[in-house]
Amino acid sequence: MKNFKVCGSEYEEFLIRMEEFHGYRSPGILLGGLMLDTALEKLGPTPYLNVVSETVVCLPDAIQMLTPCTFGNGFLQVFDWGKFAFTAYDRQTLAGMRVWLNYERLVVYPVVRSWFERTGRPREKPPFEQLAAEILAAAPEIIVHRPVRLARALKDSQPVPTGPCPECGESYPLNHGPVCPACRGDAYYTYHTPSEDE
Repeated sequence: MKNFKVCGSEYEEFLIRMEEFHGYRSPGILLGGLMLDTALEKLGPTPYLNVVSETVVCLPDAIQMLTPCTFGNGFLQVFDWGKFAFTAYDRQTLAGMRVWLNYERLVVYPVVRSWFERTGRPREKPPFEQLAAEILAAAPEIIVHRPVRLARALKDSQPVPTGPCPECGESYPLNHGPVCPACRGDAYYTYHTPSEDE
């Protein structure tokens, strides 16, 4: 895989960046990087790049690692649709390129298909190198793309006013309603006072 590049990075450098960012070598991040190569090549220069990921698994990390679009700056939105797909687009024109994995073409690539379908037992998962080699061979056939135009902007262009919640006193975006989501009953936690035994 010498002389192979992913989003402008030499393959070995890409793997190092992947491990530093994601924690381990991920076939999903490799595939995501190849998908980003396709999207960015087809889009051309896009100074106002935004990306929408249609899965919470691996693909958002590839996008954050390889583009300036992150959760923190709001240029990456994530929909939990479970589709290994994303749309890269210009946030001013809303014109973009949707890229996804063509499931039907995986039949020719059994190692990638087994990994993608999660049909094998975790301990039987092929080594990353074997899976990566088949992903690189399959990429031109399994990565598909199509131009799209977003129906609407997905990120507010105006700042959202914040203020204190009248119940807990913590700051929250006021467009969430009269009280913060936690006080409204959507809290994912309960406060806990450790006992002496803990």
